[in-house]
Amino acid sequence: MDSQKLRHLLAIVEHGTFSDAARAVHLTQPALSRSIRALEDELKVQLFDRGARRARLTVFGELVAERARRMRLEMTQLQRDMELLRGAEEGQLNVGFAPGPAALLLTPFLIHMAQRHPRIKVRTEMTSTTALLESLNAEDIDAIVGDGYILRSAGGVDIEPLGDLEAGMVCRAGHPILKNRRIDFDTLRQYPLATTTLSTAITRRLVDLWGPEAEQDKLFTLHCNDLETLRKVTLASDTLLFGILALTKEERARGEMVEVALPVDPGRYGHYGIARITGRTLSPALQLLYAFTRTRWREMQEEPPGPASRPQ
Repeated sequence: MDSQKLRHLLAIVEHGTFSDAARAVHLTQPALSRSIRALEDELKVQLFDRGARRARLTVFGELVAERARRMRLEMTQLQRDMELLRGAEEGQLNVGFAPGPAALLLTPFLIHMAQRHPRIKVRTEMTSTTALLESLNAEDIDAIVGDGYILRSAGGVDIEPLGDLEAGMVCRAGHPILKNRRIDFDTLRQYPLATTTLSTAITRRLVDLWGPEAEQDKLFTLHCNDLETLRKVTLASDTLLFGILALTKEERARGEMVEVALPVDPGRYGHYGIARITGRTLSPALQLLYAFTRTRWREMQEEPPGPASRPQ
């Protein structure tokens, strides 16, 4: 059915006569009459009572006019929604974060979206990168910020590498381990060791340096993906917290935490990336996620160590 004919019908209803409606839609009156007659032929019903001074709808015409108004409203709303979507003012975004990136990005990203783009609906999921890939392939989420090694080994995804972030160990200020001039593996294991889920690159590096006993399940006594909980535990006890150093930048800058002087290791970095299904177009909302993640990641790489950084 031609929407133009429905528009002509509504013009007649709203202006009351064929002649007034014809002027409103910039047609001659005979052309407008032909349009209505064609619509009647298509629907096989009479839409207007003929002969009345003012255009009067039949019962069939009333039904068609009601539906035509709904369609016009939907078209107007569709145009408005498309304009909002193009301007990244509306939309929906489903994002999966691995635990490390979640600790670094999730809170500031949600604050950013709430402040700058409050009409975009954001749903987040936090779990392992492997589990997130299953959700991505099932199209339950739009993108993943996760472990670069795992993402690169997966098929069917477009990956944008994010800059590497250094990993290390921190403790509360005044921790007894800081009295040691040399800290080795045995010294570390005298204390509770805590971590979030580590990237594959960091896990492999620990095993390369310290052997099988440094595997994540064997080395760490406290495992939690809630970074805020681990911060509190570390500040309130002799727990040593291992992970991406950027996670504790603020505490180290305030002098509440200190980086433990582990042996120098140029390979102790986490590799991360952001990924979506191959060929999937970046929606305006997804473009916001990519832009925010790139900017935030660069800031984390450029941040200088706090005054209570590692001993030299």
